[in-house]
Amino acid sequence: TDPLEFTGERFTPECVREIWYEHWHRYAFARSLCVGKRVLDAACGEGYGSNLLAQVARDVVGVDLSPQTIEHARQRYANHANLRFEQADATQLPALGGKFDVIVSFETLEHLHAQDALLAGFANQLADDGILLISSPDKHSYSDIAGHQNEFHVRELYRPELEALLGRHFP
Repeated sequence: TDPLEFTGERFTPECVREIWYEHWHRYAFARSLCVGKRVLDAACGEGYGSNLLAQVARDVVGVDLSPQTIEHARQRYANHANLRFEQADATQLPALGGKFDVIVSFETLEHLHAQDALLAGFANQLADDGILLISSPDKHSYSDIAGHQNEFHVRELYRPELEALLGRHFP
């Protein structure tokens, strides 16, 4: 399968330097928490992270909004029987076959206006003793100090805003 074109919206494993480390290290950290677990990778992009997690997890479901991206992931990462990809809006998650032990969603929140809906769906899909691993750039460091504006980010959060948002769904 040919790599997806890098547009700046989604990371692809063919990227190099800092962007590669920024994205891969999150999944490398998550792997140790996913051993033998049922995992949801929400906004999985082209599937590289779901693929890494499937190497240690019992079952991984990667979900992304883009039909083309999901089709790419299905073709590129067809080598794991415990990995499947579903096209869905992460803010309106369908029933995916039961609760998840771990939900990962890296660099997703800032791309959405419906941030509360995303977290409400995660709270609904997560097992009572489950773990949510989420990352989002801190607006102060990422945008304010650096003077950076990412055209794909619709609502970046300051750390206290992220903590308040998470607290509404995960007290």
